[in-house]
Amino acid sequence: MPEPLEDTAFTTALAADLDRRVEALLAGDALALSPLAHRETTARLKGLVTAYSHPRSRLLGDARLPELATRLVALLTAAQTPNGLFDSTNLASPPDTAFTVNDLCLTAGLAGREPALAEVAAGLRAVAERTLPPLLVGGVHTPNHRWELSSALARLGALLGTPEVVRGRVEEWLAEGVDLQADGMYSERSPLYAGAVSSPSLLVLADLLDRPDLLDPVRRNLEAFLPLLDEDGDLESVHSRRQDQHTAGHPGADLLLPYRRFALAEDRGDFADAARLLQSRGVDGRSVLPEVLAHPALGGVLPAGLGRPWAGEAVLAASGLAVHAAGRTRTVVFGGSDQPAVGTIRSGTANTATFLRFRHGAAVLESVRLSTAFFGLGPFRSATLDREPDGAFVLRQELRAGYYQPLAAADRDPAGDYPLGDEGRFHAAMAFDRRAVDAVELTTTVRVEPVDDGADLTVRFDGAATSYALELSFRPGGTPTGAEPSPDGARVLTGPELRYRVEDDEVVVTREGGGGAAGEHQPARYDGGEQYDYLQGSHAAGGERVYVTGRTPGVLTLRLRGGSTR
Repeated sequence: MPEPLEDTAFTTALAADLDRRVEALLAGDALALSPLAHRETTARLKGLVTAYSHPRSRLLGDARLPELATRLVALLTAAQTPNGLFDSTNLASPPDTAFTVNDLCLTAGLAGREPALAEVAAGLRAVAERTLPPLLVGGVHTPNHRWELSSALARLGALLGTPEVVRGRVEEWLAEGVDLQADGMYSERSPLYAGAVSSPSLLVLADLLDRPDLLDPVRRNLEAFLPLLDEDGDLESVHSRRQDQHTAGHPGADLLLPYRRFALAEDRGDFADAARLLQSRGVDGRSVLPEVLAHPALGGVLPAGLGRPWAGEAVLAASGLAVHAAGRTRTVVFGGSDQPAVGTIRSGTANTATFLRFRHGAAVLESVRLSTAFFGLGPFRSATLDREPDGAFVLRQELRAGYYQPLAAADRDPAGDYPLGDEGRFHAAMAFDRRAVDAVELTTTVRVEPVDDGADLTVRFDGAATSYALELSFRPGGTPTGAEPSPDGARVLTGPELRYRVEDDEVVVTREGGGGAAGEHQPARYDGGEQYDYLQGSHAAGGERVYVTGRTPGVLTLRLRGGSTR
């Protein structure tokens, strides 16, 4: 793309952040590198080469940098295994090596421009040459690894001048199809891996392979994330299938350059607004400035934005996610859990029990979760997100357990030898599939109706009589009123109203049903279920926790509203 006028405020901020980190290296203040830290070693090299080369850096041309970079190349060379790959938690790992190779190739290209860095460039090229054979045949673990590995191969082909050697293998991976859902999320639904891996890798492939068709999934993913970007510069991640599902949003910084690229190339005001928001939250000079040095157009002055934050309603149906935003009030509803189908808690699945988030400005209800005392089957998780004609979103869960009857005469074994089987909650040598069962069931229906200043939450329980606890977990920093302390340090809503204030903003929770005597003396604790308890694990939430307790069957209604005194 053509190179626009440089955004000097942006590049100067990047250089200042990079200089601070490089100066820490020069002073010996950075953490020591382990022999397996090939990714951090390469990242430091990338920073040193960029600081030496970029005109906005205070360290431009500093003679100390080539010397330190040469030492780091020696460390990287020593860390490389005889087969050309690098070890980490995953031994002799093609994907982990590919992460390093992407940075290595970028750094080698930049170093090759500077005569004083010729030794660094040659050393990196030698490492790169040894990685090529194993990466041409190596496999992967996760969906995003395919694009990271392909990007590394394409960069190796460009650096080594052998694009024809890598193209066939890259096209083999790409022939599987980019894993973009209909709602614009990649299949892992992860802001972390979209920003750090999938989108940047596909952009590299689009450029080096002359495949403009690969720009489309990145563009669509960026569009899908616009409603998920909050005023803090964090991306909603409750729907993720990776580890960021357990955080209250993921920093959107990794999407800064993709947003800038499309904003500048296609005059996208909405993308420019997103980029400005992310920049206002701070920049990572070590990650971003090398890319800008390699592609100066990325550092151009952004086009005019739309001049307003995103507002309205977005439904990402394939992910089971809905967002409603008006002014400074934001409601997020999640009903896309994989756990009901998978039946277990495992990496790569959406298994968070958070089904609702709500905020008004600085007052943030980070998580609403619901658990029932029902055979240790765990908290409420919905695999569906349905929309009613009045605009409300409906989530559902059906739990079923039971008590098993004696075996029929034909199924008995006098020796008592029966196959070990999975009952759904536990295993036992009981031949469960041959027994009649007395079923116990509990159906929970959650209805969330967003309105511009809040949301109305209705929870209906049908079936077994037991206790429940609805957990409201607020971001720390505020003052709750209207709830009584409980023995474990949390609080219990005993009255009709709870207020949580942070500075001039507050969230007000009003109970309109399911309380009173029905909620008294019920356990004020969140039950993560037997899958956590059996391993003595924890599924505890952080922050300021307030519980609303009661008995099933019945209906609980809460009104959530946001307000400010400013």
